[in-house]
Amino acid sequence: MIKLESLYTVIESSFDFLLVVDANEKLVYVSPLLKRTCAPKNCDVSRTHLNDILDQESLQSFRNAMGKMHAGARGIIALFTAQIDKPYPIPMKVGYIESVHGGIYLFYGVQVDALRRISNEEKEERVKELSCLYAVAEWIEVSASIKEFFTKLPEYLSRGMRSPDEAVVYSVFQGEEYGQKPSEDNHISVDLIISGEHKGEIRVGYISGTHELLPEEQKMLSEIGRTLSLALERKELSERMILEQEEEEELKRRLNELETKIYERERELEEQKQKLSTADSYLDRANRSWEETRHRLETMFRAIPGEVMLIDLNRNVVMSNQDDIEPGDKCFRTYFHRDTPCRDCRLGKIKRDKTPITITIRDEDRFLEVHTLPVYNQEEEVDGILEFYRDVTLEKTYEQQIQQADKLASLGQLVSGIGHEINNPNQFIRGNIKIIRQAITDMLPIVDAYVEDHPDLKIARLKYDFFREHILTLVDDMAHGSERIKGIVEGLRGFARKDEGLLVDTVDVNTLLEATKRLVKNEVHKRAEIELELGKDLAKFTGNSQKIEQIFVNLIVNAAQSIPDDRKGIITVRTYMDQCDNVVIEIEDNGKGMDEKTQKQIFDPFFTTKRAKGGTGLGLAIAFRIAEEHSGSISVSSRPGIGTKFTIRIPIRGDAAEAGKVSN
Repeated sequence: MIKLESLYTVIESSFDFLLVVDANEKLVYVSPLLKRTCAPKNCDVSRTHLNDILDQESLQSFRNAMGKMHAGARGIIALFTAQIDKPYPIPMKVGYIESVHGGIYLFYGVQVDALRRISNEEKEERVKELSCLYAVAEWIEVSASIKEFFTKLPEYLSRGMRSPDEAVVYSVFQGEEYGQKPSEDNHISVDLIISGEHKGEIRVGYISGTHELLPEEQKMLSEIGRTLSLALERKELSERMILEQEEEEELKRRLNELETKIYERERELEEQKQKLSTADSYLDRANRSWEETRHRLETMFRAIPGEVMLIDLNRNVVMSNQDDIEPGDKCFRTYFHRDTPCRDCRLGKIKRDKTPITITIRDEDRFLEVHTLPVYNQEEEVDGILEFYRDVTLEKTYEQQIQQADKLASLGQLVSGIGHEINNPNQFIRGNIKIIRQAITDMLPIVDAYVEDHPDLKIARLKYDFFREHILTLVDDMAHGSERIKGIVEGLRGFARKDEGLLVDTVDVNTLLEATKRLVKNEVHKRAEIELELGKDLAKFTGNSQKIEQIFVNLIVNAAQSIPDDRKGIITVRTYMDQCDNVVIEIEDNGKGMDEKTQKQIFDPFFTTKRAKGGTGLGLAIAFRIAEEHSGSISVSSRPGIGTKFTIRIPIRGDAAEAGKVSN
């Protein structure tokens, strides 16, 4: 809804004066020019009535006009004469509108001060022009359409011309032409600008060239053009609103028709519903029977031990007895966590051969026995497969353990025989070296005396002075090497010796570590150097020496295997006593390290990161169990890219305490 202030602005853009009063003749609005020139200086709109600013004659004219407008009359003009020094009347057009505050009357007109200075004939001509202006404004309001307005516009517009009978009016609006064109060189015109857009033009002239067009007529036409532009804009808006209203009414009509059809359709559906009710009862019984059958089938399907999947020809999971597998997902993605089908996919073989398949596959660290059956449709064609998965990792691991045990047993027998064969000649070497050293020691004074007379003497092509200085060192090195051979052989025989599992040995950790270093040197030295930092006065404890040595071998070999291939690492072994009377052994490397997830799993049986290289995942689990048997513990700390440190704590108390636990 248009605001009154906006309406006032529109009217004041075309007229000089505007006066608005309500039904009680109280002033609602007075335009600035009218208030400045014709109203009392102390005029207060909120308290002023018509009789405060009009003389009796004008007041009566206003009241008559208001009465006629309220009765529905059109084209009413009232004469305004103020109660101040304005002796001439001002003709004002009268309008009426309804607002939220009730009905109000609008009086609007133009300034006619010049009428005092012109002749009576010119005054009559000016009044005629104003009447024409008001008539055109009135006609645009009451015309049924814009086309009707432009069709009868010449009848109203020609009244304002000096010679109305010979006037010619031509107009163009939105490309459509109305009336008769005047001559090109003798006419006046005005453009119709609506909402800033040029929509048309009005031209006025005379049939004959004897009449001269006056400036007042151009002014009148310009005023009419401004009035028409605003009125046509409102008219277009009004016609658009009427069109929208007609469309809304048409929509309502169609909605009513649709509601009628819907009502009729609902009646038909209700009849169909009643007809289907009987059939539904039979279907319900059949459906309940089917649901019971389906429920029994699903129960049996889920009760199948192991993991089962029904897979269609597109490798989509149709059904599974596992809650974490959603139907519709690809089997290779949801079960094996792969982006592409398995290389040994059974679906193609089943489609081709139509026979069951049983194979063992490897999925990361697991071994799975897969039994695959074809599923047929009504045409006896393969419509999918049913796969049963059974985890056989333990079985495979046990097989590997048995094979490893056989290898170790064979190795033990071999080591025992080799040790005996090596020890026999080594005993001769050890005994003879002592005799040789004593003989050389006894012979050296005799040779020294001989050299005094023969200074150029050479022995083994070496000058005697050099030979004399180094010969005993060479003999000592030979003796030391023989002792090393003896120690290595004893270490191998001790490691291969059958262990009864009794905790009856007096364990000297430092001695075991020195023997372990000799035992693993050949396997470790290509990857790392072993540095021993052994504590002095380390306490001994009662235990099983062979099992403790097995812990050291496993940890040192694992440390060496963690060293990257592009560099040589360092494995540091420390021993000391802590404040709780525990023997502490630390085995630290500067290898690849481990993440937190791996650290939490390394002591689990069969967990390994080296399965592809033959690892069984039992070494650390066995080491952990041995530490528990000695009432001790093993802990690990590691950082990826930095290295790993294993810490073994074994109490020296004779009575074994409760087995320690892993701390990460």
